[in-house]
Amino acid sequence: MSATEATPEDLRVTSTAEIAAYLQQLQREGAGVLLSGPQGSLSSRICALDAEADLIGLEIGADPEGISQTLVAGAEITAVAYLGTIKLQFELEAPVLVSGEQGTVLRGTMPSRLYRFQRRQSYRVQPAGSAYPRVILPGGAHAGRAARVLDISIGGLALALPADFPGPPVGQVAHGLVLELDRISALRIALLPHHASTINGDASGAQQLGCSFVELDANAARSLQVYVDQTQKRRRLLKLDP
Repeated sequence: MSATEATPEDLRVTSTAEIAAYLQQLQREGAGVLLSGPQGSLSSRICALDAEADLIGLEIGADPEGISQTLVAGAEITAVAYLGTIKLQFELEAPVLVSGEQGTVLRGTMPSRLYRFQRRQSYRVQPAGSAYPRVILPGGAHAGRAARVLDISIGGLALALPADFPGPPVGQVAHGLVLELDRISALRIALLPHHASTINGDASGAQQLGCSFVELDANAARSLQVYVDQTQKRRRLLKLDP
C-alpha cells in the first residue's frame, strides 16, 4: 500500500467533538440527509442536536408509504449527507419515532463513529446537442416536462431549469425521474439536488441545478459510462477535424 493510499481507519472519525462538529455543520446548512435501510430510503434533515444529551433528531416530512416506521422496525438505518465534495456516513443508533405539533421526528443517540469520504471528481462532459440528454419529471404540476442537461458524469449532472420551472427541491431526493440520453436510451433514476444558481448570461432567470445520482443500478451506470466515453471521444475528434 502506498503512503498516500487511504485505509478505512483513515476515513473513520471517532472523536465525539469532531463528529458533533460535522453534524452541527449539516444542521446549519440545512443539508439533506438520506436515511436508508433494507426496506427503503427516506429524505430528512437534522432538526435537533445535543451532544451533551447524546441526542440527534431528524425531521420526517411527508411519508405516505410509512417508510420511516419500516426503517425503525428494521433497526438498521444508515444516514448519508454531503458537505460540498465530502460525503458523510453514519449509523443512526437507538432510533425511535416521536410525533408532535411540528411533525414527526426520528430521534436517536449521537453516532459513535462517522465515516468521511472525499468524493472523487468524475469527468463531466457537455452534450453535443441541445435536445438530449434531458430529464423527465414524474407526476405533479410539471408532470412530463423535460429539463435540459447542461453537463453529465457518472456521478451526477447539472440541469437547466426555466424561471417558471422550480424542479426538485434542494436537499430532497427526487425519485421516479427518467433520464433520456437520446431518442432510444431512457434510464430510471433518482437525483439528490445539492445547489441551485442562476445561469450566467441568461436574462430569463433560468436556474442551474447541480445533482448527484442516488442508488444508481449497475445497468444504468454502464449506460452512463458509455455515453460519457462516446461524448468525450466525439469532442476530441471535432477538435482534431480541421
